[in-house]
Amino acid sequence: MEIDLRNRNLLAMQDFTEEEILYLIDLASDFKRLKKEKKPHKFLEGYNLILLFEEASTRTRTSFEVAAFDLGMGVSLIDSETSKLGAKESIEDSINVFDRYYDGIVYRGNKQDMLEKLVNMTEVPIYNAMTEKTHPSQMISDMLTIKEKFGYLRGLNLVYLGYPGDIMPNSLAITCAKLGINFTACGPKEYFPKKDFIDLSKDFAKDNKSSVTYTEDLDSAIKGADIIYTDMWIALTEIDKVPIDRIYKLYPYRVDDKVMEKTKDNSIFMHCLPAFHDKKSKLAQRVLDQLPEDMDFDGMEVTDKVFRSAKSMVFDQTENRIPAVKAILYATLRAD
Repeated sequence: MEIDLRNRNLLAMQDFTEEEILYLIDLASDFKRLKKEKKPHKFLEGYNLILLFEEASTRTRTSFEVAAFDLGMGVSLIDSETSKLGAKESIEDSINVFDRYYDGIVYRGNKQDMLEKLVNMTEVPIYNAMTEKTHPSQMISDMLTIKEKFGYLRGLNLVYLGYPGDIMPNSLAITCAKLGINFTACGPKEYFPKKDFIDLSKDFAKDNKSSVTYTEDLDSAIKGADIIYTDMWIALTEIDKVPIDRIYKLYPYRVDDKVMEKTKDNSIFMHCLPAFHDKKSKLAQRVLDQLPEDMDFDGMEVTDKVFRSAKSMVFDQTENRIPAVKAILYATLRAD
């Protein structure tokens, strides 16, 4: 069956079938090969893309920019300092203008509801560059990375450690369930997602003969893991008032050598970045200044040793963001 994603929005992975997700992963692999071989692939020359970023971003923004440039597209960036949607004119008026200027709209903000509203205001595809609920473009990059490492996806065991109800584990739960990957989120029960989300991800897993598990038991979660995944415990909006209580509760679930030793011999470590693995960034220094003196700091969600180990795929993931975005843009905007 031929996969046709033309004019589709990218709002969340739950909107896509297993076959469609696999198609995007394979297409991303093709684009990565073209780039490596230095073969031009300006397949969307003459198209224009706008990035509406109400939340700060580095990798996601630049991955969309580079991907669009490589495909021959023109790109405009509007961030929160340039213009705030709804501030000087109605959001509808702004989007009606963008609908005339651009062939696709990329949105990043802290409200999935805003993304849903934009869909009803325009006829061009809308792309989710991360909201408070999900990060779908990252999922194509991550699944490409996993497939490159293992050669397959179905039947693998991915374990997320830390905050089980955060953006990344929620995105991973749905994506893994759709692809037949066994997903486990491990952390304090008070940070589990809502029951309706857990039920939804488990329904997808059942349809694809995989499992979705939420647990507080670290040892049972990591036993037999192929992939250990984590993310920062502190949002960028929290750096001036660090959530000390949350850090203490999540600290037993940090990724260190002891965790990785209990996984499979060929297991890998993943993190979507930025990572709080050392003391070198200004962000780390600001946070450390607010932590109790009795806290023995050796990385927060992951130790520096694991982050820089041979098992670490973190920079493979970020490299794969560009071909992943190319696959998404091409598949939804191509003429035929």
